[in-house]
Order: sequence, then structure tokens, then C-alpha cells
Amino acid sequence: MSSPFSPERLRDATTVFRAEPRLVRFHDVDAARTMFFARYFDWASEVYIAQLMAHGVDVPGMLTRQELAVPLRHVEASYRAPLFFGDRVVVELVAVDLGTTSFSLGFRVRAEDDPAKHHAYVQTVHVCIDPQGFRPVAVPAAVREALLSAGT
Repeated sequence: MSSPFSPERLRDATTVFRAEPRLVRFHDVDAARTMFFARYFDWASEVYIAQLMAHGVDVPGMLTRQELAVPLRHVEASYRAPLFFGDRVVVELVAVDLGTTSFSLGFRVRAEDDPAKHHAYVQTVHVCIDPQGFRPVAVPAAVREALLSAGT
């Protein structure tokens, strides 16, 4: 699968759908003293879920009631500059591409004190499925609206 978004698109994006500050904690770093790669995916997931919930999507209830599941189909990250314990960054959801049954999200991780310094670009592709039959279903209108709501 090819990347849904080019690094240039994520770098140059002017629309920010959601931005959340993060601090690189001691347990976020690995033996090389840099941030462990999987933490970038944690941050992207947290921002994505926060975006949905901030716009009225009851994610815990949806999962509990088994109304919808949204597994990942593809993830990738491009690392631009290392992060170290104590660094402060902002994780921004800057790209959304909606399909019929799937959607792609693009994130950038930038320095809190220097918006032009990008540490990483993260991309995720999600597929909406019926949790009982594991068949693709349409992206619900509420999810579409939440993902396209900018500026939170």
C-alpha cells in the first residue's frame, strides 16, 4: 500500500483539525535515549480518539454496544528529528481523506516552541467494519463530521 499523504502535504498543511501538546516522558524513551517508535502511534491514536469524542462521537459506547469497529489497515511514520526525555511537542491532525468504508489520517509532530521544526509524520488508515461479521460498512456520518471539524 502506498502512503495516503506525502511528507510535503503533511509538512505544508495549513488546516489543523486537532492539536494536542505532549511531553516526552521517561518511559517514552528507549535504550538509545530517543523516543521509542511505537509512542508516535500511541500519540496519533490518542489525538484521533480525542477528535471524535470532542465532536460528540461516543467511542466507548460504540465499542461496548458493538455498533462499529474501526481497525487499522495501514500505519507508517517518517522520522525527521529525534525526541528526547523532557522534549515538548504538539501532535497535530492535519490531513483527513474520507472514503466510503475507510479513512486516512495524517499527523505531524512538531516542536512546541518552533512550529517549523517537525519531528515526525504519522499516517494511519482505518476501515469501518461490522464487529459481528467483520464486513466493511460505511463510515458513519457522525464520524465523518467529527473528523472534518477543524480547529479544536
